Amino acid sequence: MKHHFRQFLRARRDSLTQTEAAEKSKAITDSLIHSELFQKSSSLFAYLDVRGEVQTRPLIEYCFKIGKPVYVPVTRDREMFFAELCDFSVLTEAGYGILEPAHPVEAIPDENSLFIIPGVGFDKCGNRIGYGAGFYDKYLNCRSCLHLIGICFEIQLADELPTEDADVQMDSVLTEKRWLIVEKE
Repeated sequence: MKHHFRQFLRARRDSLTQTEAAEKSKAITDSLIHSELFQKSSSLFAYLDVRGEVQTRPLIEYCFKIGKPVYVPVTRDREMFFAELCDFSVLTEAGYGILEPAHPVEAIPDENSLFIIPGVGFDKCGNRIGYGAGFYDKYLNCRSCLHLIGICFEIQLADELPTEDADVQMDSVLTEKRWLIVEKE
């Protein structure tokens, strides 16, 4: 079931032109940096976009400019952790074509860290479908006090997605058109 949604939502995302994706990404970045959540956060745990995802480079550059620490995912042996990113010139290509810091040191988030989570799609209840490897779910499952924002283009938002017990629910979902606050049970 997830495979069907993953294919459908990826095709929708991939239908955007580069210009459309850049404009929509800018709108998402602008909403985020003007939010109280972002302004009060101690650090940003983000991702380096690939394959048509919401573009994060402008957001990361803004963090560099204002002195907010940025951490990005690193994968090793089917596990994921986050490492500080201080400069785009110190990146190396890892598995899945993802860029990551060349000499990563694991970072530990604090209660004021803000997480920006990518996804192939999200639903209005904060459920997420990723690429299927489970990296984010494994990492986030043991860190319940963090604030998680799923970001995607509006066309990647579904009414309802299939979930499994190990799936981690977002606290909110941000698109270029709206910010959905999730009411968790």
